[in-house]
Amino acid sequence: MRASEPVLHLRDNARGHGFFVGYSFAEQDGYETAERPLVPGDWGYSSSFYRVPLIGYTPLPQPIDLDGVFSTRAAELRAYIERNRRKPRGQRRTLFCVIQNGRLQRQNGGYLSEVDDELDRLLLGVSSGTPETASVLFGDVTTGERIQQLRARIGQQRFSEEVRANYGHTCCFPGCTITDDNFLVGSHIARWADVPELRGQLDNGHCLCLMHDKAFELGLFTVNENLCIVVNLEAIETKGSSWATAHLPTAGGCLIRSGAVAPSREALQHHWARVRTPVYG
Repeated sequence: MRASEPVLHLRDNARGHGFFVGYSFAEQDGYETAERPLVPGDWGYSSSFYRVPLIGYTPLPQPIDLDGVFSTRAAELRAYIERNRRKPRGQRRTLFCVIQNGRLQRQNGGYLSEVDDELDRLLLGVSSGTPETASVLFGDVTTGERIQQLRARIGQQRFSEEVRANYGHTCCFPGCTITDDNFLVGSHIARWADVPELRGQLDNGHCLCLMHDKAFELGLFTVNENLCIVVNLEAIETKGSSWATAHLPTAGGCLIRSGAVAPSREALQHHWARVRTPVYG
């Protein structure tokens, strides 16, 4: 598990019924340690343990009944589990749910199960995408809204990973040598909140280091339709940034590094309009 990845918490009530009760995020990458947990339980025999520090636990206003999810999405979950079972051994996912004796149920010991896009949709998705319909699956509108916020964050994180991969995990700003994912941002060109129809589209993303990403967000530079840097000297002067003054102007007119999928003109136009930078091809 990598830092910032979300974790959905599943807990039993006094009667042994499972509920999704909240979510948190990994504070750092998971790691192996010889330090024993306070209550190792069935893993007391082990000499090492896998640990993921978590932060930002957020309880759901109304816990989500796992039996209700199983009932609502039974056919789709069964089909998903069967497709996973048929995959080659190295490609199968360890799932927290199984079909046993013809019954859809949790798997004992299925902890830290990885959730892909499809399983995410089956467990947390609301077909219409509106909080009002969330009460059908989640019990109340507030819980549905909270889940939609979580899914939006998951979607942004996956998009960021895809964008960084598209650019070979390298900052696309001319001359920048940052290749460490810890200092790279795969972000939207036309912002997530501003242009919903372009959300998640790979040609609405670029990979920049932390400094160049912030400068782009502030409108200190943009990219024209020929994928060349256009520097906004007036904005740099207004911000009074010594770093921007020293590092951005010399890149004006230079081509950005291209990814396998290049930025779309539509996405760039939204950025030009937002930062009010005159752009010519």
